[in-house]
Amino acid sequence: MGPYDTKAEEIWIAFAIGKHFRYIPIHDIAQSLGPLQSRILPIFHAFTGCDTVYSFAGRGKKTAWDTWNAFPEVSAAFRQMTDQPSTICRDSILPLLERYVVLLYHRTSESNSVNEARKVLFAHKGRSIESVPPTREAPYQHAKRSVYQAGLILIQCLLLQPVLPSPDLYGWKKQDNGM
Repeated sequence: MGPYDTKAEEIWIAFAIGKHFRYIPIHDIAQSLGPLQSRILPIFHAFTGCDTVYSFAGRGKKTAWDTWNAFPEVSAAFRQMTDQPSTICRDSILPLLERYVVLLYHRTSESNSVNEARKVLFAHKGRSIESVPPTREAPYQHAKRSVYQAGLILIQCLLLQPVLPSPDLYGWKKQDNGM
């Protein structure tokens, strides 16, 4: 049984309010996605933007989902981030995450480098700096923050007293005022 598995046969969530209120059968969604995609969905959610991890400028969940479907190889990085949240290996995940981010901004790009894609999109395609991918170091720091949120916090959501490492080990910096 994996960290996101429960013994429940069905899981429902209440969604929306007022006349739009409904119950969503999470177990049906998980079954249609399959075991791997269901397992790594929290990392995908965090990596593509959530309450505590920024999203990529101008790139919403639909674009991120479509990019994941166009580049399913990134699932290997998401799986490693899920299965080994305290020891993510930069060398094995960064090339996949970097290619995913390139495709997130330019679906037909042949580049594997976000720095190269930035140059092409800004200089040759005339895109504003806000609509080009982040620099090469950003996806790794972003991955660390995503792992902290999805791989360490969400995985312990059913525990009364979760045990969490310091966030400054996962891409955040502690300021002098303690924040």
